[in-house]
Amino acid sequence: MSTLPSRRATFLSLGLSTALAATLLPATLLPATITPASAGTARAERPETASAQAGSAQAGSAQAGAGSAQAGAASAQAGATSASAGAASARAGVASAPAGTTSAGAGAEPARRAATSVQAGGASSGPLRGAAERLVRDGQPGVIILSRRGNEVTRAGAGVADKATGQAMDPRLRFRIASVTKTFTGTVVLQLVAERRVSLDDTVAEWLPGAVTRNGHDGRRITVRQLLAHTSGLDDYTRDPRVMTDPRREWTPQELVGIAQETPPVARGTYSNTGYVLLGMLIEKATGRSVESEFQRRIIRPLGLRHTSLPASGDRSFPGPYVHGYWGDYGDVSTEISMSSAWTSGGLISTVDDVARFHRALYTGRLLPRHLQRELKTTAKVSDGDVVQDYGLGVVRTRFSCGEAWGHDGGFPGYRTWTYTSADGRRQAVITYNENGPAMEADPVFEADLAKAAETAFCG
Repeated sequence: MSTLPSRRATFLSLGLSTALAATLLPATLLPATITPASAGTARAERPETASAQAGSAQAGSAQAGAGSAQAGAASAQAGATSASAGAASARAGVASAPAGTTSAGAGAEPARRAATSVQAGGASSGPLRGAAERLVRDGQPGVIILSRRGNEVTRAGAGVADKATGQAMDPRLRFRIASVTKTFTGTVVLQLVAERRVSLDDTVAEWLPGAVTRNGHDGRRITVRQLLAHTSGLDDYTRDPRVMTDPRREWTPQELVGIAQETPPVARGTYSNTGYVLLGMLIEKATGRSVESEFQRRIIRPLGLRHTSLPASGDRSFPGPYVHGYWGDYGDVSTEISMSSAWTSGGLISTVDDVARFHRALYTGRLLPRHLQRELKTTAKVSDGDVVQDYGLGVVRTRFSCGEAWGHDGGFPGYRTWTYTSADGRRQAVITYNENGPAMEADPVFEADLAKAAETAFCG
């Protein structure tokens, strides 16, 4: 069973080392709007104390965002984030919390100062707020943590959602959830299995003839189960520099799958975004509808996830108030990267409450019949960089001091999210923050504080 290993091994959970990430995105390959800050520009100071701010961020619009079956994370490191749910120090589990809570905070504060907002259910907010503030002192612009104990939900925010305006972090703001998307995709596939429209033993070739045929890859020998479990042998297309050197390029799913076939098969049990792009293609083939429409009718609308959406092709914006994401020296990259290179592997936008509600519904049996719940949680070892995790069918098992958690993590330029939920749904945690450049991801102090924050949020 996975514990909480070093997160340094899972930079952005894209299977890329920090060194590679630093070299694959030279300023000359990015649009002018994403040029790195000048060498003389200093990082914002680490605040010694967090100052409370009133004035919550505007509540997000209920718009669910129309999606083409082609949104997904793109470029600069886009690749849908990883499934390293047992990996990394801070996996915050998903808390199912009621929407529309308020935040304490007032006015814009300079980006270098930490803003703190707390939204409490019945649980004490002090430790949660302290955990968020520590991560801001470590250098994060802003942090949101959600924690559930039974029917009590607590949310804490610290720092800023927008460095330019000093807008306080607010739990109601949207952000890119990256590879947490994989659990949504896997759930839809398993629902199709429950409806007997798809079998876990069906092959890729049966559903997508000709999609996987090159360089030792054979769609006749790759099953739906293997795509879900990262045991197909398909390489991860996000390793290819082409995916990262043109941030605004719109990719088709087949182009991404084609890139993965330019290299021979990798070891089975190697984390790969490619399988989840193929699963998106399969969903569309099996249903005759777009993935966005299937997400909407099967998960988003039934669960009331009013702030969750899959961006349409070419749409780099957010459908409502959002957290700005920062990526090392490239600064604010929130709306600079096409989501087409992540799509069903990592393209969803959501909030901490929506993410929590989805996971709680999934693990407590609202979305899948019991026999497929067992399939969902049947794990095998999957390597994500240097981290080995207990991976099921789109979910990861992790151990905390107070027990076992299920979830997934996600990393996209400017955004990092960790989710955890107990099998009975009574404990949850979600942690998200808005800076994940190479230096921050490799900082051992931040790594240790992130692990403590996850433990605090899930166990108390």
